[in-house]
Amino acid sequence: MKHFPLLLILAALATAQPQPKPVIAPADYGKWETLGQAVFSPDGKWLAHPITRTDGTFELRVSPSAGGRAKVAAFGREPAWSAGSRWVAYAIGVSTDEEDKLKKARKPVQQKLGVMDLTSGDTTTVDDVAAFSFSDQGAWLAFRRYPPTRGNAPAAAPPAEAPAASAEAVGATLTVRDLKTGIDATFGNVTSFAWQEKGTHLAMTIGVEGRAGNAIQVFDPSRGELKVLDSGSAIFTALAWRKDSSDLAALRSKRDPAYDGESYTVLAWKNLGEKRAGDVAPPKRIVPSRPPQWSEDGSILYIGLADWDRKVEGKKSDEDPSNVEVWHARDVNVISEQKLRVARDRDRNAPAAWHIGEGRLVPLSTNPKENVQLLRAGGRAIALDETPYETEGMFGRRFADVYKVDVAKGDRAKVATRVVPPVWASPSGHFLLNFKDGEFWVYDLETGAQRNVSRAAGVTFIDKENDYPVKNKPSWGVAGWTKNDASVIVYDEYNLWQLFPDGSKPKRLTDGAAEQVRHRYVNLESAGGGGRGGRGGRGGGDREEGIDLSKPVYLSLTGVWTKRTGYARLVDGKVDRAIYQDRGNSRLMKAKDADVYAYQSEAFDTSPNYYVAGPDLKNAKLVTETNPFAAQYAWGHGELIEYKNPRGERLQGALFYPANYEKGKKYPLIVHIYERESQYLHRVFPLSERSPYSETVWTTRGYFVLMPDIVFRARDPGMSILECVTAATKKVLESGMIDPTRVGLVGHSWGGYGTSFVMTQSDLFAAGVAGGPLTNLASSYGEIYWNNGIPETNHAEVGQERMEVPLYEDPAAYLRNSAVFHVNKMKGALLLSVGDKDGASDWHQDIEMYNLARRAGKQCVMLVYPGENHSLAVKANQMDYHHRILDWFGYYLKGDPPPEWITKGVTVLDRQKELRRTKKDSPSAPASVTPEQ
Repeated sequence: MKHFPLLLILAALATAQPQPKPVIAPADYGKWETLGQAVFSPDGKWLAHPITRTDGTFELRVSPSAGGRAKVAAFGREPAWSAGSRWVAYAIGVSTDEEDKLKKARKPVQQKLGVMDLTSGDTTTVDDVAAFSFSDQGAWLAFRRYPPTRGNAPAAAPPAEAPAASAEAVGATLTVRDLKTGIDATFGNVTSFAWQEKGTHLAMTIGVEGRAGNAIQVFDPSRGELKVLDSGSAIFTALAWRKDSSDLAALRSKRDPAYDGESYTVLAWKNLGEKRAGDVAPPKRIVPSRPPQWSEDGSILYIGLADWDRKVEGKKSDEDPSNVEVWHARDVNVISEQKLRVARDRDRNAPAAWHIGEGRLVPLSTNPKENVQLLRAGGRAIALDETPYETEGMFGRRFADVYKVDVAKGDRAKVATRVVPPVWASPSGHFLLNFKDGEFWVYDLETGAQRNVSRAAGVTFIDKENDYPVKNKPSWGVAGWTKNDASVIVYDEYNLWQLFPDGSKPKRLTDGAAEQVRHRYVNLESAGGGGRGGRGGRGGGDREEGIDLSKPVYLSLTGVWTKRTGYARLVDGKVDRAIYQDRGNSRLMKAKDADVYAYQSEAFDTSPNYYVAGPDLKNAKLVTETNPFAAQYAWGHGELIEYKNPRGERLQGALFYPANYEKGKKYPLIVHIYERESQYLHRVFPLSERSPYSETVWTTRGYFVLMPDIVFRARDPGMSILECVTAATKKVLESGMIDPTRVGLVGHSWGGYGTSFVMTQSDLFAAGVAGGPLTNLASSYGEIYWNNGIPETNHAEVGQERMEVPLYEDPAAYLRNSAVFHVNKMKGALLLSVGDKDGASDWHQDIEMYNLARRAGKQCVMLVYPGENHSLAVKANQMDYHHRILDWFGYYLKGDPPPEWITKGVTVLDRQKELRRTKKDSPSAPASVTPEQ
């Protein structure tokens, strides 16, 4: 018997243990794939799905639904299918690097067209194609080239439809290809095009310089016939086919020497027959910004009317006029907002009904600010008028009076006063639904009766998770009306309820409360078919006809406290659960002409992929394969934690483990905050150096990452964040996996506000990173949200800040929840990041925090990215911020050697030398500091 030394035995056992996988290195991030929205072929046999990579390359994959090898089109995207599913067409672009090079060289970025024959496997490519679309029947593909460029400006990809304004559209070559024969028909100077639905006619607008020869033409490739419907020295635009018919509408421009700009005439061809025209006399005009919209029966076209301004004669003067702006306290929309909305305000209009057979034009409103809803049937429209409550609306409290409008005469009658939008009209236009005072009310538009239809359910329909300080709390939501106006389906916290307009006892359709599983309706009809342009307006026929409970109804499932997700079917009054997993399941879709379904599934450590199944969604088959190389690397995993805030509210957080986690070892922790974040437990986060905040990157760097839920109480947003975040962090520290001296906090925007505030209130966090934060709620209250021009008062009182009242009513609350007033108590190191053109959180908020921290002797560094807005857009800046966050946490949470920018800072002169060493100009806007001469 042989004896082996103990050390040799132990060594052999050690080598036999599985070795940990490597973590992915930044150099390999570029190959990481992100899965886009898939599009089924009509017969359900193929699934086209775009793939984008971190390195800026992308491709289109076309996978067989039965399984097997995918066909790949390099740089393909935006797929569209032919009617018979034999061909898929797609745009072919260039990588982001190549696109950047073209833009820097001021060259046009133009796409190509790819066409793949799934029968033969052949692929055809056509250069310089701006828009394309298949016929709804047959195998004809229309594609329009780019128009010639004007001046030195690069050509952009225009939509298939002509611009809404009166600007001259530039025509381009349009080709209609018969894919069965390969024969082309070519047309010149086409500005827009639209295929007929369930037919083979293609409508085109023709536009040439000087307008001579402008026209509307219709081509039928099945017969090779071309017909001119109208022509003249005018702009033709806004093609609109009526659903499932040969009825076509369009707009034709007209001028009046006494009036500024142009008006339009609405044109209609019933069954492509005789032309009919509708017009309005000055001082009114028909606008192109509201394309014609057909009624379901084809008797009416809805158009937009607006005032037509007279021409203004300018007076010559040697004096330059003042450029003063008058900001008035009575302005409903302040000047900064008006300046951003000039084009929209100029095109603001009110709808009118053109009764084609009678030649009558009936205005449905005289108030262009009204929201007028055009119903599928019933001969009426619904108007919501918020103008009586504009003062309250200015500060985030919206109300409206509701009217029913007779489409035949324009007469109106008030239905309800001071309701909180929205309202939901039934398919036939008989009933209107609104959520008021915590209950659903139905208004009978025929009799004028109104009744509470939800009280008898015995449950609350108020969304209890909505913690915004508004008097009228919203509902959990509305799935929609059922067919023939029989009922309406709404949500409580977990279930679908059927409410009846006659006030009958409500019926619960699902039973999610027992397991606390949230059931929600999935509208499979809303899935898009892909393609770029070439469809045109449709009109009333496209509006949903109602949920049909006699057929299977598909439902999404979400475990509120388990975060499991899946799908079920409601069949004959019973819920048949098909999928319910500890994964993120989403994007359920159906093939147009077959009972074939697909959905996407992912987890934090599992790349997203599509699964295909039959109508019951069971025994689904994996049909895509993203990131197959991921199996070579180590990844973290996610788990739920539970905790309570000081008010005893039950909360959760998503905790992500570091890659190659070793039990017994203590790790650093990054806490990433915003609001309710546990919902991202099964999300795959971007793996990119252009993403500053990435749970995947951080876990591969050896960090635990926590994303806790935060709930708010009025007038105390900062204190609410502090309570929830510290409670969640302490709960994780109880596990013993975290080194309590190495905990960091990070957030952007509202999360940046929370980070900056918590850093002044707690010593739990050794370091924090706050991107684009608010730091002073008192000074920000009077600021403007420059990205949309709206004052911050809405955001402060009833928006994300939840302060409920104006600053002057409770200044103590504003000060109590502002980081700048507590900066002297800050213990950890704070990194601020901001763009000096931030239009969401004014960058002076960061300056206040920075200056006060300096005065208090605190460790605070501010990164300013010149020319950047609320989120960084320049690649070099994105990568810079990504790495500085890693440096910051690396030093403060891991003890890595610090770069000098952390310990000493970077002077302007040193930064200029650094840029000269790289032999590149600054990647951002012109420098904000002018060197001394």
